[in-house]
Amino acid sequence: MQALTVPTHEQTQYRTGRLASAWRWLALASGLTLSACAQTPAVDGAATGPKRVVVDKTVQELIAYEGERVVLRTRVSTGRMGRRTPSGNFTVGVKERMHYSRLYDNAPMPFSVQFNGNYFIHGFKYVPDRPASHGCIRVPLDGGNPAKQFYDWVEPGTPVEVTGDWVPPARAKKSKR
Repeated sequence: MQALTVPTHEQTQYRTGRLASAWRWLALASGLTLSACAQTPAVDGAATGPKRVVVDKTVQELIAYEGERVVLRTRVSTGRMGRRTPSGNFTVGVKERMHYSRLYDNAPMPFSVQFNGNYFIHGFKYVPDRPASHGCIRVPLDGGNPAKQFYDWVEPGTPVEVTGDWVPPARAKKSKR
């Protein structure tokens, strides 16, 4: 019968350190793979430059950067026909964990980030892949809650660039029979 040996403190620390290193490597590798996917924050925490935000209305997407590093990429829904989200260069104003719209019947707007007067980037439960809002930029509350991630990351004064124009997908022509 073989004797049971208990690992020394040094052996345990070595194994724990190797396991932690393996998990960090796996998380980093996954982060590099997933950072191109929607609603995925970057894994490494090294700041590489100033913060900035780009919202592309053409593809209904928000990308948050630190320098050239993408820290968050998520789908959004901008302003629909007649209520377009303005294009241009803006800066983040006030942030409110819960804002209530003075223009639209006290509608709740969680994780609100003002970027231009009465226009906000905020969380919303319904974020289709097309413009649907009254002009604000809707960010999903589900799927890891990118609205909260964005709210926690962005700071007053952060530049916000809103670009592009939504072009609805072409409809298939109906055949005449």
